[in-house]
Amino acid sequence: MLSRAAVWRLGGLVALVGAGLLAMGQIHPEPVAQRGGVAVIHPWAKGSALKGDQFPFYATFTNSGARPDRLLKIETAAAHHAILKALDTKTGIVRPVELDELAVPANGRVSLRPGAHQITLIGLYGKVEPGGFIPVTFVFERAGRLSADIRVENLGEPEHKDHS
Repeated sequence: MLSRAAVWRLGGLVALVGAGLLAMGQIHPEPVAQRGGVAVIHPWAKGSALKGDQFPFYATFTNSGARPDRLLKIETAAAHHAILKALDTKTGIVRPVELDELAVPANGRVSLRPGAHQITLIGLYGKVEPGGFIPVTFVFERAGRLSADIRVENLGEPEHKDHS
């Protein structure tokens, strides 16, 4: 059995490691925005971009409600507009396809990730660099408007999982 002092030291070590991982971006406070049962979990992007460029980002959306919801629009003051894209592989050639909406099932989750779905900011109004944040508003059919900041990460940071 561990002594009381050993338990306190172990607890302090766990807290210190957790704080370090949080600072490095490995643990994410979740969710960053929620309303009407819909939550936005860790919106993120990697790399940098120049004024006028396109810039993709990703996030996870959860819906704890009994009815499905739909992401209808993404608004931002950082770019001319934003579009939702999926990758179509039906023909054997991978090509991006613009989507009108994204369904978020009742009691479910949808994760945007590289190689599947993404949101692309078109016509950036300024330079984007790692360490910065990009404000966006997600507009859902039922939950309404959820505002969040996209965290821009370094290209060398570890890949993200589903945040399940």
